[in-house]
Amino acid sequence: MSLAQLAGKFPTGPVATKSGMQDVNISGFSFGPTVMKVTAGQPVTWTNTDDSPHQITLVDKGLRTAVLLKGHSASLTFDEAGTFGYICGLHPGMKGTVEVAK
Repeated sequence: MSLAQLAGKFPTGPVATKSGMQDVNISGFSFGPTVMKVTAGQPVTWTNTDDSPHQITLVDKGLRTAVLLKGHSASLTFDEAGTFGYICGLHPGMKGTVEVAK
């Protein structure tokens, strides 16, 4: 149960997953794919298809997205090369990685 469900603002139907080159889907309390490879300057977009809210948190940067309710998306652009680990700020057992090439 979430606040959105209680407020009657919760999507009731299924949410379509995204299949673009920089799309990460959140489903079943996991990120898919768990490793995303992009070029510097390309955004990565996370879309929540779970009933539970989630939040993308870059582990070493301290950067967080807004809380994503079901059907919501957030994007982050990685301007420098490197490997960036991230977790769900609400469910820290959920982990993923963005590998950024020049």
